[in-house]
Amino acid sequence: MTRVLIVDDEVQLIKAFKKQLTEDGLSVVTATCAKDTLSLLKEQTFDVAVLDIKLPDLDGVELLLRMKQAEPTVEVVMLTGYASVDTAIRSMKLGAYDYLTKPCKIAELEKVILKAHENKSLKEKNIVLEEHLHRIGAHDDFIGRSREIMKVKELISVVAASGTPVLIVGETGAGKEVAARAIHDLSGRAGNPFVTINASALQETILESELFGYKRGAFTGAHSNKLGLIEIAHNGTFFIDEVGDMGMAIQAKILRVLETSAFMKLGDTKETKVDTRFIFATNKELKSRIAEGLFRKDLFFRINGFIINLPPLRERKSDIPLLAEYFLDKFARGGKRKRLSPEAAEWLVAYEWPGNVRELANVIERSLLLSGARDKIVVDDFPESMQAASAGGDGERKQGSTFELAQLEEEHIEKALRAARGNKSKAAHLLGISRKTLYNKLAKGRNGRPG
Repeated sequence: MTRVLIVDDEVQLIKAFKKQLTEDGLSVVTATCAKDTLSLLKEQTFDVAVLDIKLPDLDGVELLLRMKQAEPTVEVVMLTGYASVDTAIRSMKLGAYDYLTKPCKIAELEKVILKAHENKSLKEKNIVLEEHLHRIGAHDDFIGRSREIMKVKELISVVAASGTPVLIVGETGAGKEVAARAIHDLSGRAGNPFVTINASALQETILESELFGYKRGAFTGAHSNKLGLIEIAHNGTFFIDEVGDMGMAIQAKILRVLETSAFMKLGDTKETKVDTRFIFATNKELKSRIAEGLFRKDLFFRINGFIINLPPLRERKSDIPLLAEYFLDKFARGGKRKRLSPEAAEWLVAYEWPGNVRELANVIERSLLLSGARDKIVVDDFPESMQAASAGGDGERKQGSTFELAQLEEEHIEKALRAARGNKSKAAHLLGISRKTLYNKLAKGRNGRPG
């Protein structure tokens, strides 16, 4: 339902507007002065406001500016007399959606209100893109034909069409967000927002305000109303990663949203209703968290109705060559496609991949940079940590090379510096070490390796 605020000091006029618009299915609140309007904005949210330019206590354009500061996404329609058209045009430059000259027909006003509301909905979708792009990683389709991954694909196709909450369980980097996105894309909500948050990445107070939003003045620094992610995901899907790390108080609030489809913003006095589909993920054993008193049993029973277990990459090694080829094409520079040497391909399959698919993607991307002008990636292009993990007990590489680890380290540093064109900060980033560590290693190399 479209929520409308009409502000005009002509009492009979706003009564007539409210009567007709309410009969047509809009939710209408009225005010006769700027003071009452600003008080209403602290208590309620509106989709569209209709403002008379001439108010007894404040100029309508000034009220427009204050409204936009308090509620940035509200659309404002100005009402003006013929003598004030220039002022109305100026108000549009300051953020008003449109203006109508008085007297105006109610049908005309309603048409503009509905168009303004539609524009507001588009703005809120843009907020999803602008505020949460950094939270959304690559959403590649699942690559692989192993029995384990085919089972996951089957479960996704089964649950996608329903609205039931889903719990995705898997190690870090195994693709939990990719699975959640696949569920969203196959559902009837695919054209609507897909919003994500990592519950382990934020302090509890920040997490709460991000989830539920807040009203202006709810706490120090709350200078304007803020939409919560749950509300932004209305009609779409909300993915909460690492749900096991949420505090007990927030868990209780999430449980209430699941049960009632409503929540209370911080500082608000009324509930906000939403139609949001929830998908949760964890890399922890939630039953153990329950036993430790760190996770609510009732929330667990509410979210574990449909569980998808994502296998770690080491348990579906037959998919590694396909994934490697996919990332080689994805990260290719200038259309130049490179391939793995036979030895490098063997190493990828033999490696245990503690960081799962995410680690494989990073290894391929870095190796493409370090390979320079060569058309193939070789074992020496892999990260130092990976080669050390794959080394034999005597410090030599399993594939038969007799290079010492210190020499191998120097070679990789040299390659990283060439790839970064001498930029030590970039080289340190490629190697996955700090700039200070790189300087120490360079100094050690100049002074000679210890015997």
